[in-house]
Amino acid sequence: MAFIRTLVPASALILALAACKPQAPDAAAAPVRTAQASSAAAPAQCPDADFEHFVQRFSADIAVQEKATADPLTMIQLDPNAQPEPAPVTRQVPLAEVEWPVMPNLEAARNGGREVVVSSDAGGRKVLVRTPDTGDQQAYSFAQRPCWTLVKVDDQSL
Repeated sequence: MAFIRTLVPASALILALAACKPQAPDAAAAPVRTAQASSAAAPAQCPDADFEHFVQRFSADIAVQEKATADPLTMIQLDPNAQPEPAPVTRQVPLAEVEWPVMPNLEAARNGGREVVVSSDAGGRKVLVRTPDTGDQQAYSFAQRPCWTLVKVDDQSL
């Protein structure tokens, strides 16, 4: 009889421990968690992977400029009163204080006699807009974050 008394409490203990085991996840809930994890890990979809197409839309539409400009935006302007000669001054401008449009319409600039030069820059692209034979020149720097974003405006005009 002592043998049976020992088995009964042991089997009760086994049942109690089995009830405490973590249960397998519900099969219906598992795909939801997987979908959420994979969508969080997936890169954001950018409307324009091609820079040439992006910069045309960016320059022509202020709404695109507002969405694709870094906050804050690095802006460099020459201080004509600096001594002994004009010197660049760099400011971090919050998006709320940026004057729109931040970049001219490139098609209108070309039609108005300005040169537009697009080049690769360290980590991104650079768009130079200038009036030939003058000091009128602005450089716009873009980086992929993950989509194309204007990160710096360098106004080299006096």
